[in-house]
Amino acid sequence: MMKKIILLNVFIFGILSCNNKSVDSLDNQKYIEAKSSFNRKLVDHFPKKVTSYPFQTVNSKNISKSDVRFMLYEHEKDLKNVDSVVRSLEKKSLAKYSSNDSCLLIVNRFETLKTYENVEDVAITDSAKINQDCFRNLYPIPNFIENEFSKGKNGIYLENNFDIYVLEAKKGNWFKEFKMIPNPQMPANWKNGYSKGIAVNRGKKTLIYWGVIW
Repeated sequence: MMKKIILLNVFIFGILSCNNKSVDSLDNQKYIEAKSSFNRKLVDHFPKKVTSYPFQTVNSKNISKSDVRFMLYEHEKDLKNVDSVVRSLEKKSLAKYSSNDSCLLIVNRFETLKTYENVEDVAITDSAKINQDCFRNLYPIPNFIENEFSKGKNGIYLENNFDIYVLEAKKGNWFKEFKMIPNPQMPANWKNGYSKGIAVNRGKKTLIYWGVIW
């Protein structure tokens, strides 16, 4: 129940705030404190502070569901800022995918809105989707199920025309503060790991920063 309340508060906050208005110090303090609760290695690509509304943060440490993540959704960003981020990503990223791609290696791909919102156990409805040949050279990316501003109908809950840049992804348990068990939703060579990156939709002036551990 607490998780649902937090997400609802973020959603209302984003709706009521004026677009492009400078973020007040208290909201930035909350963002910085939430980000600081994660290892710097996971979140060092996030902005030092949030500069405009609307935005949404997601802070999950649900080890039992292999759902440890910090995410920042920034909407209605200045295009100069979006383009600057993209130029940096083009130089630094390990891989670039599209939300339109037919094959993506998704962390917790069987999560549904119902299981997420009610913090329920996830049922693996099609085990053939866990290990697919097309995953062979892919890096894991998160689902974006908690996005309160808009949801796509694909496997990652992201609208079409997002470019997804992976900055870093490694197999295994790298964060001693989180005792993760093997994730049954992931292929054999990615049962545990972490991934970080940024998804961009220039048309919607949206940036989504992620750091996920499973």
